[in-house]
Amino acid sequence: MGSNFSKEDCFHFPTMDTRNLDTLRDYLCNYSPPEGCVDCINILLFGMVGAGKSSTINTFLSALDPRGASTTCVPTGAGPYIFTPELRCYRGGKIKFLDTAGWDVMGTTDQTKRVLQMILEGRVPKGTDLLSFNPDSDISSYPVIPENVIHGVAFIFDINIMDVISDDRMEEFQELQTIVAQKYVHRVVIGTKFELLQIPEIHNAWIYEFKPLQQKFEWLAERTGMDRRSMFVISNYWRGEQIEMIKCILALYVLDNMVRNIDRFFRAV
Repeated sequence: MGSNFSKEDCFHFPTMDTRNLDTLRDYLCNYSPPEGCVDCINILLFGMVGAGKSSTINTFLSALDPRGASTTCVPTGAGPYIFTPELRCYRGGKIKFLDTAGWDVMGTTDQTKRVLQMILEGRVPKGTDLLSFNPDSDISSYPVIPENVIHGVAFIFDINIMDVISDDRMEEFQELQTIVAQKYVHRVVIGTKFELLQIPEIHNAWIYEFKPLQQKFEWLAERTGMDRRSMFVISNYWRGEQIEMIKCILALYVLDNMVRNIDRFFRAV
């Protein structure tokens, strides 16, 4: 594969075959949450505008489908749908994905932090317009909704521009992920759009060994203190009516990691 690949600095080694695909999908599709999760595991997708939050949910739902049939039930793309203004929920089996507005359009850093904290606590009802939501209002007006409490957060980044985001935005991200950590909520980073890193498609199965990707994760770890083992990558692009096996596995691999860690936490308390 050439000098652009290295196993030495690689943390993830997903097996790229149909057997592993079936194993991941079977576990996730038949998963039963432990007590304390109500009916579902709730995973919040949080990121800047255009990072690929909504597309990532489509990828998760497609990968969970027994046939890998692609779905576009979550609005994405240009025009009026490029923004997700309100809190939206989508369910795949016993996993619920919550889509949000970009954290860079929610107002000041302090406002964004308070909105995030209220979402984590389950205080923000489904359908709430997050662009006009006032996090400074009387918190008693927003009681905890048990089925909306967040169990895991996936911070979504466009992997291609992640290391050129302004210092102010990266400082804001560090504060946001700290809030999640303080709530004892499992958190990961998911990089999207890795196709633009110019890795040959035949080498997608070794994406985690790709040195330019490792360097980006190392940069993010140094800036935020997050563990590189909590950083993943997926592709939200596929051809035809079915998502390809490698892209299915990459999506289910990160989802499996989140679900197992959340499950382990609840069964330990």
